[in-house]
Amino acid sequence: MTDLEILTRIIWGEAEAETLIGKVGVGASVINQANAENITILQVVQAPGQFEAYQNQRFYQAPYHTQEPAIVEAKQAANRALGGEDPTNGKTHFCAFQKNPCRWHYQQAPPSQILGQHVFVRARVYNSQQTAVD
Repeated sequence: MTDLEILTRIIWGEAEAETLIGKVGVGASVINQANAENITILQVVQAPGQFEAYQNQRFYQAPYHTQEPAIVEAKQAANRALGGEDPTNGKTHFCAFQKNPCRWHYQQAPPSQILGQHVFVRARVYNSQQTAVD
């Protein structure tokens, strides 16, 4: 599976109802985490507890080889993120802010950023690897 397909599938599974910029943000945050940890995009997606869409198999249900509008837009967002677009400004994690698991996100290094229905943060652990925080 290519990085484009992996990102498209996770964006579709995690942010299907988001705006395009929110989808780009999801893709960018996955790339940012992969870069911060010096691992692949697939390793980020497969990490235990990271993505609900991967854990519940929705990732594999994405109609990747179709022209379904949600997949087309997810692929567009993935391409933009892979091309370097990052509306999150370096954030490494996200969650739908109405969900309880987001409590962890509010304990991470500020500032947080909201795009659509997701809050984005840069995990504290990565801030020690930077000279300046966001």
